[in-house]
Amino acid sequence: MTARNRHSRPHRPTAEASTPLRLAALLCAAAGLGAPAAAPAHAAADRDVAILVPQAEGAAVPSEPAPGQGEELFLDVVLNQSPTGRIARFLRRGDRFFADAGTLRQLGLTWPGQAQATGPVALDDIPGIVVGYDAALQRLSLIVPLQALDRPVTRIGAAQDGAPAIDPAMRASGLLLNYDLYGQHQGDSDSLSAATELRLFGIGPGVWSTAMVSRAVRAPSGDHSDNVRLDSNWRLDWPDRMLSLVIGDSTTTALGWTRATRIGGVRLGTDFSLQPYRITSPLATLVGEAALPSTVDLYINGIRQASQPVPPGVFQIESVPSLNGVGQAQLVVTDINGQSRVIGFDLYGTPRLLADGLSEWSLELGAVRRDYGLRSFEYASAPMASATVRHGLGSAVTVEGHGEAGDGVTLAGVGASWLLGARGGVVSAALSGSRGDAGSGHQHLLAYQWSSPRFNAYLGTTRGSRDYRDVASLEGSALARRVDQAYLGTSLPAGQFGLSYVRQDLPEDAPGRYATLSWSRQLPRGGTLNLSLSRNLDEHDRDSAYLYWSMPLDRRRMVSASVRHDRDGHDLTLEASQSLPVDEGGWGWRAQATAGENPQGMAQVSRLGRAGQWTLGASGRGGSGNDLLAWGSARGSVLWTGGHAHALRNVDNAFALVSTDGVAGVPVRLENRLIGSTGEDGQLLVTPLRAWERNKLSIDPLDLPPDLRIEATEVEAVPAGRVGVKAVFGMRRVRMLQFSVRDAAGKPLPAGTAVQWHEGGIASVVGQDGEVFLHDVPDGARLDFRNGALQCSLVLPDAAPGAGGFTDPGTQTCR
Repeated sequence: MTARNRHSRPHRPTAEASTPLRLAALLCAAAGLGAPAAAPAHAAADRDVAILVPQAEGAAVPSEPAPGQGEELFLDVVLNQSPTGRIARFLRRGDRFFADAGTLRQLGLTWPGQAQATGPVALDDIPGIVVGYDAALQRLSLIVPLQALDRPVTRIGAAQDGAPAIDPAMRASGLLLNYDLYGQHQGDSDSLSAATELRLFGIGPGVWSTAMVSRAVRAPSGDHSDNVRLDSNWRLDWPDRMLSLVIGDSTTTALGWTRATRIGGVRLGTDFSLQPYRITSPLATLVGEAALPSTVDLYINGIRQASQPVPPGVFQIESVPSLNGVGQAQLVVTDINGQSRVIGFDLYGTPRLLADGLSEWSLELGAVRRDYGLRSFEYASAPMASATVRHGLGSAVTVEGHGEAGDGVTLAGVGASWLLGARGGVVSAALSGSRGDAGSGHQHLLAYQWSSPRFNAYLGTTRGSRDYRDVASLEGSALARRVDQAYLGTSLPAGQFGLSYVRQDLPEDAPGRYATLSWSRQLPRGGTLNLSLSRNLDEHDRDSAYLYWSMPLDRRRMVSASVRHDRDGHDLTLEASQSLPVDEGGWGWRAQATAGENPQGMAQVSRLGRAGQWTLGASGRGGSGNDLLAWGSARGSVLWTGGHAHALRNVDNAFALVSTDGVAGVPVRLENRLIGSTGEDGQLLVTPLRAWERNKLSIDPLDLPPDLRIEATEVEAVPAGRVGVKAVFGMRRVRMLQFSVRDAAGKPLPAGTAVQWHEGGIASVVGQDGEVFLHDVPDGARLDFRNGALQCSLVLPDAAPGAGGFTDPGTQTCR
């Protein structure tokens, strides 16, 4: 950088300075920038500042400096009051500044003919530019209109996080047994059932699992029992590619106009749950401009979703689709001078659409499962295949297709969903055809959905011809020939109202038409009041009415009352309950009494612990002993891992095995909620964890004794689906010593005296009244004390630990 260049006189006489300043202000206003920065005007009073303005249109433009001509300056560049962080080379010739064309492009500037420009370019060739030169600070301030900026677009909105990294060292392996037991007794009959799932994980790739249900019945008519296998499969996930492979029992993928089919075979396809932080629906996008450095805040329905500073130039907002239906977005742009402007625009969020360019697909090959839940290994003899795909075309259209074939039936169809403008709702349509032994048939769907905070509407119809078939229909699952649905809902000060209509035509039954009117209202103190009126439009004697009231007494206890009326009569039911505390565990109960046509009573009590949940209950009706029903259930899991067995709550998804290095009684929190404390072995099983997500496990040092040294207070656990992770909080106990030291005269050593145990490399200082605090110093250690002329030593005597983990060897004398 060149030396500071102080002029012998100002660049322009003071009397003339107002003319270019006014011209600069006019040019800035025309460019939408407001007045030029005040700094150059203020600075002119105490240091030399040049304010250069563009040449008037038609004025003669001096030729560019020849090589070697002009004053070479290396200046700090400020663009539209935003520091660029660049020191650029400029040439000054008289009142004009020149810079290489490449330098101006690097600064993010554009001008007519810049694509072909090479070599020095006069700054005043850029239309609308205002140049301010501060010789004292060696700074060049450029104010340009927006059209002269050529900078990368600043993007604001939701970060598209991929799959969180899974630490291989935290992976757990073992065998997990989930169980759900239920038994009941009534009169001379007893029954017992058990639903179990056996899961093997961490041993090789993927997860193996098998599920079964077992039943045993004792009755006067005879005893019987059976065991039925439900699902057995092996699953492997690729979270980076959002792909999953299932070999064994699974279901085919279904769209809004197709049906899922249970099969035994192979399934490969997209699974968005493997990247839960990825946004799969379209993002509402807004492009804006800022002439000066600004802060942009995005609000959706009054809630701030994003805030970010932006440099001068173009910015793009990608809002989080946190709403379903119509919403209002506001963009607040506040520039460096504190001036704000608000831009409002409409949004419509819907999960029915995929983001632009995003695809979802699946392929299945196998045999259709028969008699699921009744037989263990009953499959169709003929193979079947199925394929499904969805793809986002832009932000307003998603197309989809499906095909399947099996045992002489083939089916293929296409569909699409359209977003109608910013507030128009979503239209869906699909057309499919089938061919088989029964002939050829077709089916079509047409639906419209619109939702807002005040009003919701859905209209849809699905109709198929007599000979339309899919693969599932070959196993006796009949397709409805016609399904019509309509729903209207609104939210008013008097409550929420809803009106629905459903018609369904099955091949072997008469058409069924139903209408329902509902109303609900929030009451003070968290209470609710609901009314539902249902009518069978074909059989009026099946009409019914239901009124329900509830009121919470505290966070877990509530009372409710309901009245039901139908063709069988009317009943009044009163109920009181206490929910189970899901984090730390505890007691829950429920009591119910019904009066009317069918009087009955019921009571049950539940307990949730670290090892699972159990429930005991009984009910009776009409005072008859034969109608007394008693039941009990138990639900939990048994885990074998690391050579040990553990009992824990039922694990539907993922879990963590927390270890505190053998320290018992350590409170553990999940997402800042107290879950429990480690047992005698220093371990705690925590469930449920969210698979493929970041789960924050933490401990609070304030909950622990002072003689514990902790390596970390937080662990971020990212488990895969249906497996466990190990979360280790490294800690160890240390020997804490606290005692008083006095000199040979019996006076406390001065505060600030240095204390050292040279062998252990431990150093400390003496506190007030000669108090010393040390840790991990053994009995018999020699301690040296130094404070100016004071130099003395002592040897620690043997001492046993005292209360609170501290060891107090008593008052010691330093000699």
